[in-house]
Amino acid sequence: MDYLIQEIFVSFSFYEICIRLIFGCLIGLCLGMTGVGGGVFIIPVLQVAFGMNPVLAVGTASVISALVKVNAAVSHIMARNVSWKEVAYILVGAVPISIIVANFIVHLARHPEYSGMITETVQRLILTIMLFSLVTMLVKLKREWAGIPHKTGNDSKKMVGIGSGAACGAIMASTGVGGGVLILPTLNSILGLDIKRSVGSSIVIALVLSGISAIQYSSGGQSDLATALILTAGAFTGVPVAVRAVNKLSSVSMYIITIAVIFISLMLTLFGL
Repeated sequence: MDYLIQEIFVSFSFYEICIRLIFGCLIGLCLGMTGVGGGVFIIPVLQVAFGMNPVLAVGTASVISALVKVNAAVSHIMARNVSWKEVAYILVGAVPISIIVANFIVHLARHPEYSGMITETVQRLILTIMLFSLVTMLVKLKREWAGIPHKTGNDSKKMVGIGSGAACGAIMASTGVGGGVLILPTLNSILGLDIKRSVGSSIVIALVLSGISAIQYSSGGQSDLATALILTAGAFTGVPVAVRAVNKLSSVSMYIITIAVIFISLMLTLFGL
């Protein structure tokens, strides 16, 4: 830790540290309020603002997400915004797949003959998942406006939730995208949780999966720990404010904010290509 702190002050100027702290605060606000943050918002920022390649951005985003989500998860647990049964369903499918995929990506990224292919594939996956999540949330917003009630999950849907967890684990490990744009719709649409409990539960799930990915990518040298620590420090100021706001916002407002964050992040990603 002392080495990382020294590296921060040697590698970055005061202005660069302040810029990272500001971006970190924005990440914390987005994550705490919508569950969106890890891949959808952090990765475009790392690529556009800090010039990271997709694989390095995924690894760094995983570290940031894991650290920030500790604070966010505790806040949502205390606010009773977590449905533990649904959290368990998703993790049963997601954890083993996440470990396998992250190891596979890091292994290929170490070989020059595969690194270009991996970089391009990861970038395309990130864009695809962003578009999917945007459409999904727009459909949910339309249903909310129309007053269509959420369906309660049954046993078959719970099994689908476990399968969806496996898909979320694979995609999150390979792209860094998952908490707000995959797990959130799974909890909300498939398992029938309301938007606020979906946000809280998705953050707890993403904490576990981000932690797994962070360990795998960092051990393979695919993360910028100095930048991750600064952004995390900034995010810690934004998360508590966001969590308090969640309990005061309507479901429609939550959908609109989530859609706006995903759309802006998609534009940042396209701009950075």
